[in-house]
Amino acid sequence: MPVNKPTTPLTPDEALAKLEQFCVYRERTPREVRDKMRELGVTGETGEQIFGLLHDEGFFNEERFARAFAGGKFRINQWGRVRIRLELQKRQIAPHLIEIAMEEEIEQESYEALLSKLLAQKRVELEKKGDAQARIKTAASLVRAGFETELVFRLLK
Repeated sequence: MPVNKPTTPLTPDEALAKLEQFCVYRERTPREVRDKMRELGVTGETGEQIFGLLHDEGFFNEERFARAFAGGKFRINQWGRVRIRLELQKRQIAPHLIEIAMEEEIEQESYEALLSKLLAQKRVELEKKGDAQARIKTAASLVRAGFETELVFRLLK
């Protein structure tokens, strides 16, 4: 059974240093920064001053986060726009910033090329197994990955 050691409150300088490290590690949303501040016990006027300083110094930026998130999830995880948009909404990113990220980070040609490649791979995989419903299962799998239903069926034809 772990014993909780009494923790001494952080000085403002210590809190600022910890939060700077937290923000430097990867892109953060304002909500993530506020949650970390609460976790560190940084609240009140001091907390607001630290939050403002971090924001002014560019340690976190909502638009930068949205763009990095959208681009990474598309290129690395091969998510569709629907899923990326939902994840950004869950992280409380402003709707206009979500749209900017989607337009700037995901080109239509690349998007359709990735979808076509994934469609072909999944269909071949299911047809090798002798699955009679390969077409339907392929479409369902890509819709679950966050691609638009209409686009999936248009490219599946």
